[in-house]
Amino acid sequence: MSCGSPSFSSSGNCVVDTVRRILEAQRKVAEDLSRGCTISCDRSVEDLLSPGVTMPVSRNTTVPFILFSGKGGKPFIGSGFVPVTDNGTTTFQCLESPVFKVRGFERNSKHCVKLELLTPVADGNGDTGTFTDCSLCSAYADMTITNFQETGLCITVDLRCFCGITCLDPITPAPINNAV
Repeated sequence: MSCGSPSFSSSGNCVVDTVRRILEAQRKVAEDLSRGCTISCDRSVEDLLSPGVTMPVSRNTTVPFILFSGKGGKPFIGSGFVPVTDNGTTTFQCLESPVFKVRGFERNSKHCVKLELLTPVADGNGDTGTFTDCSLCSAYADMTITNFQETGLCITVDLRCFCGITCLDPITPAPINNAV
């Protein structure tokens, strides 16, 4: 089974090739906003580029995805600190998320990619929970997720360290909320 796309040469790694295709699709949408399985990376990339006969007024810009590690196929949880300023005082808040937006490949690298963490936007008072048991479904069990939000928090990863990827439906993430 080939994971590659004819528009670029395959790296021989399905995760690398899929993330490269997602980035390529996101860039095409950003350049021109006028143009198998029910849920899959291929379907999400195609929906992003060709949303159907009746085009929505605004196109989605992102294919969010989750990466899975080689050790037991657990979801990879990205984490880091973001500055939060309140009344002139800056503190740092820790963010974790298993959902990413690809921002680009590192210069001169075929495998290292910059990913932005996306956090869920939920209706109601749902709590994000923790990822100590690495179960996405239990961490988000009490939430009705309506979208994902940009965080501005980017990490660089080597895609060769992952054995799987799952894509969500295309979205336009909510902009960064600095009052996290």
